[in-house]
Amino acid sequence: MTQNWRGTTGGTHGMQHALVSLIRHTDIRVPYALMHLWLIWYILVRKLERNSSYAFHRRRGRSRLQAAFDVYRSFYHFGKVVIDRFAVYGGYQFDVVVENKERYYDKMSSPEGLVLLFSHVGNSEMAAYSMATPDKRMHIIAYGGESPVVMAERAKVLAKNNVDMIVVNPGDMSHIYAINEAISHGDVLAVAGDRRMGDKSLPCTILNATAPLPAGVFQLCVTLRCPIILPFVFKEPNNRYHIFTEELHINTSLPRAQQAADLAQQFATRLEQMAIAHPYEWFNFFDFWNERHA
Repeated sequence: MTQNWRGTTGGTHGMQHALVSLIRHTDIRVPYALMHLWLIWYILVRKLERNSSYAFHRRRGRSRLQAAFDVYRSFYHFGKVVIDRFAVYGGYQFDVVVENKERYYDKMSSPEGLVLLFSHVGNSEMAAYSMATPDKRMHIIAYGGESPVVMAERAKVLAKNNVDMIVVNPGDMSHIYAINEAISHGDVLAVAGDRRMGDKSLPCTILNATAPLPAGVFQLCVTLRCPIILPFVFKEPNNRYHIFTEELHINTSLPRAQQAADLAQQFATRLEQMAIAHPYEWFNFFDFWNERHA
C-alpha cells in the first residue's frame, strides 16, 4: 500500500484566487482569524483527522482526546503556512533568518552542484524563496497534479528569485534529463525526502516504527555525489521565519548498494528530531507508516 498523498493544495481555483486577493488588500491576520471558522469542518469533511490522530496517538503516545487537540493545532499551523505561501504570491514580504548562513552561501558560491533535501516540517517553500542566490540557479523537483493556480503563482514568485521547477509526471522521463543538465551546470536541486510517490522505497526508523522513504531521492543523491544541505523552516512570532541548515554526508566507506539506505536513515533521524521538537509542524496527514493498512 503506497502512502496516500496527492501533493495537491486544497480548495477550488476560485477560492485560491480569492485568498491571494484577500491577502493583497487586508492584514494577513484576517485570513488567520477566518481560518478558525472552517478548520474543524475542513478536517472532518476531508477525513484527514484519521491518519493525523493515529500518528499522534500511536507514535507519540498521546491519549485519544489529546490527539484530537493535537490534530487541530497541527492543522492550524498548516493553515497558517498555506496562507503564508499565498501571501508571498500576493507580494507579502516576510522577515527570514538563515542559521549557518555563511557555510550555506559558501556552498552556493562553489562551482559544483548542490542538493537541498527538504521535508514537510515547517514551511519548506519559504526556503526556496529565501535561499536562492544569483550565483546558482535553483530547480525545485515538483510532482505533477498540483493546483494550476498554485503552480502558476508559485512559478511567478520563483522566477523572480532565480528558481524554476522541474515537474515530474508519471510515465514521463524528461525530468531525468533536466536534473542531469542542472547538475552539469553546477546548479541547485531542491527535492523532498519524506514523500513517496512511487513503489520503490527504503525502510527507515522514525518514532520507533518503520516508515518507507522514497528510494529514488536518496539514490539520486548518491549518484550525483553533490553536497547535501538539509533545511528546516519554522515560523516564529511577528511573521518571521527561521531557517536551520545542516549538511548530510554520504558514507563512502559503505558498499555502494548501502549508501542510499544509510543516507535515508540519516535524514529520517534528523526528521524525527525536528518532529519531536516541533510536534505540530510536521504536516504528516496520511498513513506515513502504512500501519493502518498492515
